[in-house]
Amino acid sequence: MVEETFEAPTPKEAFALAKEKYGRFSDLQLLRARQIAGRDGKLVAEITVAVSESDYLASIGIDEETELMDELAELRSRLERMREAAGISVPSLEATEKAVKLLESKGLRRDWLLERLEPILGSPTAGDEKLLLSYLLEEIDEGLRVLPEDLSRRRVMMMVGPTGVGKTTTVAKLAARYSYMLERDYRVALINLDTWRAGAYEQLDNFAKILHLEHRQPESVEEFSQVLDALSDYDVILVDTAGISPYDTERLIQTIEFLKGVQNREISTNLVISATAKYEDIEEIYDHFSFINIESAIVTKFDETRRVGDLIAFLTQKHLPVSYLSTGQRVPEDLLPADKEKILEQFAEEIDG
Repeated sequence: MVEETFEAPTPKEAFALAKEKYGRFSDLQLLRARQIAGRDGKLVAEITVAVSESDYLASIGIDEETELMDELAELRSRLERMREAAGISVPSLEATEKAVKLLESKGLRRDWLLERLEPILGSPTAGDEKLLLSYLLEEIDEGLRVLPEDLSRRRVMMMVGPTGVGKTTTVAKLAARYSYMLERDYRVALINLDTWRAGAYEQLDNFAKILHLEHRQPESVEEFSQVLDALSDYDVILVDTAGISPYDTERLIQTIEFLKGVQNREISTNLVISATAKYEDIEEIYDHFSFINIESAIVTKFDETRRVGDLIAFLTQKHLPVSYLSTGQRVPEDLLPADKEKILEQFAEEIDG
């Protein structure tokens, strides 16, 4: 993907400039939005969008064929360059290729695997498939990051993610966990920013009533800021947002405005993703929300799949820590602080199977 930046007085006007240039392309993505000082010293909105390389080249009238062929040649020649390294035997390469193909079939990315194998090519480990798999599992273990649960200070936690991933249920699970499942009972309040989905408020309100929690639904950025001020003495404020597809620019801009409109409170954003999603889908979702400075991933539907290679590939390549795993529909039992061993055990079972 190619990134390009546009400036205008407001985010909507800046995005309109991007649409004017790339409107005929279907995969325009909004990556970041912020306010900056313009040349005259006045604040302006700056947005960064991503388009495919082919769309970018087409927009400026350049033939992409040469660049695409170069990229393909580089991918094809990488293993050949590795084979030319001193001391690499044919049996070693055969074991390496076999291990790479196995893990690639489980969702890991070939480039990522080859980068980690290059330092040991030519060693005894590289010639033994079992040793290679053990080595790569250790590399995965080192690459996975976990964000420990920390309620030592007051927090505002916003959940973002695609439609249907389980954000509202996750909010309910976290609320119940923080309210009465830990060593002490924390004061928890809920805020619902989803004004799009029918019944969104009612669903979260039912949870709030069951748990005897404060629940608010601000209708504007100004009201959101006021609500946060009114709830400032709560230990944890959990914020639910509308589900957003990678192509739903209007809802995304609304979420941006809510986040950027609050200057006096630190808001941690947590990307809620499904363990059942493919790597490309997770990456697209992440790119869509990455401008928000995501603190962690919360993984839902972990119990609904045995194939977690795509998830592991995403987490390791993006260096994004995971904070919680959702393992079912029960509230709040089926939510656990993230555990690397649990993720790796499931992946190891997938390889053995």
